[in-house]
Amino acid sequence: MKILHICSYYIGNKLYKKLFGKLSQDRNLIQYVYIPIKNYSLINKNYFEAENVNFYYDNILYKRDRFLYKTKIKKQLKRILDLLKEDINAVDLVHAHTLFSDGGTAYYLKKYRGIKYIVSIRNTDINVFYKYGWHLRSFIKEVLLQAEAVIFISEAYKKKVFELFPKKIINKIEHKVYVIPNGIDDMWLKKEIVKSQQVRDDKIHLIFVGSIDKNKNLKTVLKVLKELNQQMERKYYLHIAGEGPLRKKLESYAIKHGIGSDLKFYGYVNEEDLVLLMDKVDIFVLPSIHETFGISYVEAMSRGVPVIYSKNEGIYGFFEEGQVGFSVNPLSVKDIISAIKSIEKNYHYLSTECINQSKNFSWDKIAKIYKQVYQRSIN
Repeated sequence: MKILHICSYYIGNKLYKKLFGKLSQDRNLIQYVYIPIKNYSLINKNYFEAENVNFYYDNILYKRDRFLYKTKIKKQLKRILDLLKEDINAVDLVHAHTLFSDGGTAYYLKKYRGIKYIVSIRNTDINVFYKYGWHLRSFIKEVLLQAEAVIFISEAYKKKVFELFPKKIINKIEHKVYVIPNGIDDMWLKKEIVKSQQVRDDKIHLIFVGSIDKNKNLKTVLKVLKELNQQMERKYYLHIAGEGPLRKKLESYAIKHGIGSDLKFYGYVNEEDLVLLMDKVDIFVLPSIHETFGISYVEAMSRGVPVIYSKNEGIYGFFEEGQVGFSVNPLSVKDIISAIKSIEKNYHYLSTECINQSKNFSWDKIAKIYKQVYQRSIN
């Protein structure tokens, strides 16, 4: 089986490297990875060595391409044909990893060379390109109709897109839609868990992991912390792992509202240290306003840490309510506090279930699902 990946965001997202790396362990699967870039300095970024993976970094992107969509995707088409040469004739399937930036080129590969393709739909496809590129909507609907499969990374995001697109389009594609989440590194799943699966009596340790910006909504979590500690039932402490434009402002906010000693800003935390930190906390709180998937939730779950997440966002829809944590209105302090209290009451069950459910997000399992979709699409 020979797969051509068209992956415009390969440089900025290491999840693609992890997926392609796991797929490369199957020696019967040959991968060609086409990566359009806008600067020579990006060549070989996230590169890895594998006999059955061929990378094509192509410095062809310019600022004007964002306004000349059809020109851009046809330019990518020509470059793919030039770079792969005779190998293009052996490609069984194209995987376009975005609907707009990659899907258009895949569509033309099918139109002119007869190569089947599947397409993944990402956040920017809908919240940027579809929202503002109204003049491209009829073309992009044709891209969806011609695809062998359409992939979303979460049930919540699939639901949003289904509500956005015309019903007649959804009726024609829903039979070929798959929800395939991102995976987490083996380190999260295999490293021994040293934390207790019982809730503490003296102090509950909360953790927030993410960019400190308006969307990730740390300010609401700070309000929750203040309210909890004013109730005086037990002490709560918040660990904050991440950087962002609102960090200084929210540090000042915490001091002003008397919770400066009840939390710690760590800044950026590397993955190995984050695992160690996760093993010291009790509850993961990330009430994002918008979340396409949110790999941090699953990483927390893998360490037995129950999660609080936003309704209709991210991992919402993957689990039953109260199975690994609770969904909340992200702007409701009352909602989040109620979820924390509910987790405390049923902590052992939730912690155990988190560990069990997180195993479904190993890259081994995710890669296996992709291979099944590839084979099904080819046949």
